[in-house]
Amino acid sequence: MSEDQAALIDEISEVLEGVLSRRIELKPEMNIVNDLGLDSIAVMNFTMALEDKFDISIPLHDMASVVTVQDLLRTIETLRSDA
Repeated sequence: MSEDQAALIDEISEVLEGVLSRRIELKPEMNIVNDLGLDSIAVMNFTMALEDKFDISIPLHDMASVVTVQDLLRTIETLRSDA
């Protein structure tokens, strides 16, 4: 994992902490729903918080394909580079 990806994981972790009110050490292979215990409302809150943090808009069809933290990293990186 690159330094940029490690920094991005730290930023995502901060956002997640704000949504869940607890700290979780994220790893790229973690499943966002199963490993992090997010229900559908928490996923939507997490998505909106990510959009605010990174000043991006995550289309629902993109979010539907995000299963792992690594998928989320790729999605955020792609959306940020397209902006």
